Amino acid sequence: MRADPAVFRDLLNLVDPEAFPRDDIESFRRRLQQREKEATDLQVLTARRATSRQRKSVLKELLATHGGDPAVARMVQQCEAAEDSSARVWEELANYVRETYRISRRVIRHRRNSDSTQDYPVAGRRAIFIPLDDPARNVVDDFLDRYRELLAEEPPDAARTQYSLAVLNGLGGPRALLHHLKRRLAARPGRPMAVPERDRALVESTVARLELAETGTRMAAALDIVQGHLDKEQKVVIVGTSHAIAREFYEAATNRWPKLVGAHLENTEPHARENAVSDFLHEPRGRVLVGDSTLEEGRNLQGAHTLVNLDLPIDPNRLEQRIGRLDRFARRVRPAEIAVFTEPTSDWVSAHVRLLHAGIGIFDESVATLQRRLAEILDDLVERLLKEGSDAFAADVDELRYDLAQERNDVDLLEELESVAIAADFDPAGVADLRAAEENTDELRDAFLELTSLKSGIGLRPAVDRSGILQFQVKHNAPIQGLPDDKARAVWPLLRGRRTFEREVATEHGGVAPLRIGDPLVEWIDQYLRTDERGRARALIRPCPAVREPVLWMACDFLVEFDASHLPSESETLTRRVRRRGDALLPPTLVRTWTNAFGPAPPRLVTDVLGVPFNEDRDRVLVGRAWDEVLEALPDWASLCRLSADAAHDELRTMPVIAEDPVASARRARTAVAARLAVLRARAERLPSAAERRSARQEAVQEETVGLALVKGVEHPAVSVIACGVVVLWPSI
Repeated sequence: MRADPAVFRDLLNLVDPEAFPRDDIESFRRRLQQREKEATDLQVLTARRATSRQRKSVLKELLATHGGDPAVARMVQQCEAAEDSSARVWEELANYVRETYRISRRVIRHRRNSDSTQDYPVAGRRAIFIPLDDPARNVVDDFLDRYRELLAEEPPDAARTQYSLAVLNGLGGPRALLHHLKRRLAARPGRPMAVPERDRALVESTVARLELAETGTRMAAALDIVQGHLDKEQKVVIVGTSHAIAREFYEAATNRWPKLVGAHLENTEPHARENAVSDFLHEPRGRVLVGDSTLEEGRNLQGAHTLVNLDLPIDPNRLEQRIGRLDRFARRVRPAEIAVFTEPTSDWVSAHVRLLHAGIGIFDESVATLQRRLAEILDDLVERLLKEGSDAFAADVDELRYDLAQERNDVDLLEELESVAIAADFDPAGVADLRAAEENTDELRDAFLELTSLKSGIGLRPAVDRSGILQFQVKHNAPIQGLPDDKARAVWPLLRGRRTFEREVATEHGGVAPLRIGDPLVEWIDQYLRTDERGRARALIRPCPAVREPVLWMACDFLVEFDASHLPSESETLTRRVRRRGDALLPPTLVRTWTNAFGPAPPRLVTDVLGVPFNEDRDRVLVGRAWDEVLEALPDWASLCRLSADAAHDELRTMPVIAEDPVASARRARTAVAARLAVLRARAERLPSAAERRSARQEAVQEETVGLALVKGVEHPAVSVIACGVVVLWPSI
């Protein structure tokens, strides 16, 4: 983001239009530069190698910039008076300035309403209420009232389920209820949908009345709405909760506009759905897409102009998901129209629409952040329907609006707490390492290409073009050098697509993914290398004029990494998640030692002789008859190897990777775990319901267990020998 200040400024303008106006980019650039300089300066306050003069210079600048803040002024004075540069107050000052004066303290994720995004291509929503005078509505409402009285004698749980389904279909209109009741009458006795004998007379008489009445009013109105938008060459999405009604509408629309209608329905093939959505979005003319519940999630339909609701779900979260298909970032000026049928003469429909519109406000702005509270409203509604009928939808709309506003505030607070928890995992050193790794991907490129080359690893045959895009040349079902057939079958599907080592290339080219952790192929290679138990040992004879008699030197490649065995869990998912955290704190490190029976090799010998690559014209692989002369010269071969290995382990224990790094990593782990626990405990106190607080406490208990395993796993890392080699230096004349 910060590589392009204009883009970063625009995103912050979404969060706070007043604080980040779009008309002065130069002012924002200066502000951004100041913040970045300040971020660098703050690292000086807590850096162990920073001089006293450097720290005093930073304190002076902070006082000049934020001296009006009493907290800053107080902590600056405390730092100036502190004799110890590692005193706690230095870190407190740095953290306070970071948290209080960072560019933005808000989360963008949920800020999608029209007020904060009016200058951006964000769709928004605008309800169009269409009154209907449905001649068969009285039959529906009469059935719902009478059916409630009959169900009073049935077991409460079964009665609630049956009645809520009847209400859902009844609110969808006479035709939806007719389909529902016919399906129930056709169900075999003993099935959940079957109609008990006590209720059969009412159900059969209602079906008869509906078949005699005109039940196509709602569908005819929806077709007329679609026609109006097609006349303007606009795209229309039509959704019905009832699959039967959605299918019926699709057939009617196809007869009327044969080449303009696509289906996204329950019984359509996945590829047909994909084609329908693609045609809908990319055809330049007006189009129609008809869907049922399968269209309510996971689709980006912001290219559509209007959503026509053949019905409204009882569950507000499902309705939000449906509207959210259109209310997304989109390149058009006007918000998406949400067509809602109202029936002023029906108490049932009027009460339902009033709850959704005046109470929840779902037709005005996104309520996606209120899922928990909306789920509670649904549970309460289903509980009361059987007792109160249409009155169950009645609510004090002012009180409900206030309640939901408070919920939004709570969500914002929890988001802020979560952002602190996430930030606690990254210290300045970790961020600096990450930046350095992202700026120079040469090591990543070289290592990956070496690993996946035909010569020395898994033969995936990677090819990188001039633009930096990586593709694999292995054909599907073709053998892969270095892999058994079962492993090859597992990796074939993962080789598709285009990747790159450079993040800049990924952002410039659509459909190109950065090759990083999270890529299924990277995850597969990681898991394969962890479970590959093939031995890796080598031995060679190398002439050396500096020795008078044969000498054995052993190279051991040690892998030092986070030890996940301390985690008392058999959950593979949890183990993988904790391993990720452990790897971040103590990155896996490969260390090579050169030792013989008496200790480590001199550095000059390693550089000039032992560590140079194999040369066919000079070196000999220790195989076959070569063993005879080596064993004759070194009859205590096994003992020399054992003593050399012991010396390698002794040397490893003196290296920073064992002696220093785990201690520092454990210290960071304790800090990160403490921060996470503080957040979880705060959430356990802050969440509104007892069930959520109990869940948060359980999560805190799990974090304590995980945290203990995390600290142990980095403080006492796992050490394994992944390769071993012997070089016998042989006297040369």
